[in-house]
Amino acid sequence: MNLENKILKSIEFLKAISKQYDDLHLAFSGGKDSVVIYKLAELSGIDFKAFHNNTTIDPIGTIPFIKKNYPKVKINNPKESFYKLIERKGFPTRLNRYCCEYLKEYGSIGKNVIEGVRADESTKRSKRTEIFVDTRKSQKGAIHFYPILNWTDADVWMFIAKYDLPVAPAYYNGFNRLGCVGCPLVTRKGVRVEEFRREPKKYHAIKRAIEKGMRNNPQWKLTKLTKGNSDLAMEWWLSGKTMNEFNFNKKLFDVPISL
Repeated sequence: MNLENKILKSIEFLKAISKQYDDLHLAFSGGKDSVVIYKLAELSGIDFKAFHNNTTIDPIGTIPFIKKNYPKVKINNPKESFYKLIERKGFPTRLNRYCCEYLKEYGSIGKNVIEGVRADESTKRSKRTEIFVDTRKSQKGAIHFYPILNWTDADVWMFIAKYDLPVAPAYYNGFNRLGCVGCPLVTRKGVRVEEFRREPKKYHAIKRAIEKGMRNNPQWKLTKLTKGNSDLAMEWWLSGKTMNEFNFNKKLFDVPISL
């Protein structure tokens, strides 16, 4: 299916759900997929309210970009920043990604939400359908709509070029995705380290947060394994390995990641 047909199908999908569901919301991260679904929603003529959940660890310039180019998007700020969460709960990991619940998912609770999820982004997303009912008790019946589920990366960029849409500064600063800097779900080797090389202030802020967290929580397993060494804690977190896979005793004598 070519891009023009995909555009028409997405618009028809949005019109159809607007007739069946009331009070539609659009989750706007500021990334390229969000820019596309926002434009599609405008083209479809449906009524919707757009919101952005400030994760406090998005790439530099994301919030100013949204305020300048998408002033109708409501920006929600969390009760606790990403750094405060680390102080209180330790690092989020691939297997314990609690940060999404506190920084992102609260925005969709009990709502009908249009999102820029695409099947080719991950194996998990490839199994989804265009309408997804969230059965988790915490989400209170939230329903998610994915109008560009079957779009490719190339489709997204061609659409952006077709309508001359603005994109966030992160894409001009070496990032190929717009999401939380250092997200533990990113498994491709070296990507997270490279993201922090581009934004070292975030790396050092996280390091200070985990150092304080370990100091206040000597009972944490990470505190015991690292002996409170924040450099070692950061090295483990960025390795993507489990605590059992990572050789803490050996690493205590290695040179820490330099940013």
